[in-house]
Amino acid sequence: MSAAPARHPRPIAPTPGPRPAVRPQRSGQPQRRAPQGAPGRRDHLRAVAAPEQARSLVPFAWTCALIIIGALTAVLFINTSMARGAYERRDLKIEIAALHEQKATLVTKLEQKSSPDELGADARGLGMLPADRFGFISLADTLVIESGSK
Repeated sequence: MSAAPARHPRPIAPTPGPRPAVRPQRSGQPQRRAPQGAPGRRDHLRAVAAPEQARSLVPFAWTCALIIIGALTAVLFINTSMARGAYERRDLKIEIAALHEQKATLVTKLEQKSSPDELGADARGLGMLPADRFGFISLADTLVIESGSK
């Protein structure tokens, strides 16, 4: 592999002066002809147009900025929604705890009211008297069966 000569961004103007001596060509290589025109001038060199400008990066930058802003907005919305849900969950847990406490209080009151002593006191308060005899009621025959005295 041979190294390619360095390319210059713009053509280099020839320097005036004597022309270098032409080396003898080896056999098997084509001979170069001397350029025509002014001495020291190379006709095969010409001015090149500047390369066209690359596309603008502004649309790409705007697209990236919009993607970032959209992602941040989505994250903010999700975070706000989750925070709102967490507050609702906390409120519901507090309400459930209060309802459990209320249920426990009501169960305790029910157990106190259904004790035999409490039921007898409430019956006397309503004017009821203790029964002299016990009996059973048959719902199928609608009969009262008495078993006798206490």
